[in-house]
Amino acid sequence: MNRIYYAERDTTLYEKHSDRNTGRDEVLELVKIASGSRHFEGDINLGIQENTYNSRILIDFGTEINALSQSIVNEEIPLLGNTPLRTSVFLSLKSSTASDILRSYTIKAYPVSQSWEEGLGHSSDQPESNIGASWLYRSGDAKAQVAIPWTTGSVHSDGTSAGTSEPLGGGSWITGSGFEASQSFQNEIPDLRINVTDIVQKWLNGNATNNGFIIKRPYADEVDGVVRGSLKFFGRDTHTIFVPRLEVCWDDSAIGTSDNVITSNTYVPYFKNIKAEYRTSEIARFFVGVRPEFPTRSYATSSFYITKDQLPVSSSYEIIDSITNDVIIKDEKEFGNSTTKISTNLNDGSFFDLRMDSFMPERYYKIKLTCRRSYDTQTFDDFYFKVVN
Repeated sequence: MNRIYYAERDTTLYEKHSDRNTGRDEVLELVKIASGSRHFEGDINLGIQENTYNSRILIDFGTEINALSQSIVNEEIPLLGNTPLRTSVFLSLKSSTASDILRSYTIKAYPVSQSWEEGLGHSSDQPESNIGASWLYRSGDAKAQVAIPWTTGSVHSDGTSAGTSEPLGGGSWITGSGFEASQSFQNEIPDLRINVTDIVQKWLNGNATNNGFIIKRPYADEVDGVVRGSLKFFGRDTHTIFVPRLEVCWDDSAIGTSDNVITSNTYVPYFKNIKAEYRTSEIARFFVGVRPEFPTRSYATSSFYITKDQLPVSSSYEIIDSITNDVIIKDEKEFGNSTTKISTNLNDGSFFDLRMDSFMPERYYKIKLTCRRSYDTQTFDDFYFKVVN
């Protein structure tokens, strides 16, 4: 089972524009401008840079974390933990564009240690907005000199530690066991999906205050002389479905008798009860039937469509936005997990559950079934439904 929670606020902190707020930008950016490199902002050539500058991303899920906590208390979601019988949490960001990035790199996430204000600024504002979180300040109005600075945790890209003559900045975060998450890439599309189960558990246990996540490059990558380029991700203010989200995943599959598993080499799955529309308040159970593609001719008094034949035991599902082809719920079975495994029992055949509040309303979605046997794998994806308010 998967349940998705969407970000409530986000912003990018730019070291080069240290008091600029970008809380309403549609994209979030991790950029590394190396000393000695040529830098462009839009079509403007800013020339060779004397210093090294980075950016970092803040994302907060706010009351959604409270909702997750209450669902665990209500036993709607199992306890968190990185074990097969517990629930895992992933921070997911969809890549917008990437330029000048290396083939191999790592992105880190930490819990923010101080409160901050999202602000209403755009990076393109002229004059620029200085109200809200920026590289130097976590809230307030920098122009009116009533801003509150970040006070702990930061080290500048030029290697000057907090507390010296250099001002603080770049956010503040908690380090240590259970307070760090990361994802490494090797020749991959840079969509982020970081396992942040331990961090969220710290919030739920009261071991840290929920001020959201800070996403950044490792410190060594920020301060070296290597050009590491720009990674851009869709933010919560984008006019797309690619809003930053937490994916909460657990195994709710139940595998009963396998006596009725389809034996035909070619077969056709179908949904017995799929509706055209589902409301966001629904938890829907989808019953999947299966029949031979070319049934043997015989006299029968019942239809193939009322049999209780089951899909192969290792079958799983995936949910895809039908317009953009963005994968909303990934097929975790492909990665050795069971959070999208299709259940079976003698009475119902094959089935799985979906929480419709995990999907953006007023959109159409496609179900992709992947059916695995020891000697073949077949996929089927001609099944659609719409989610409405």
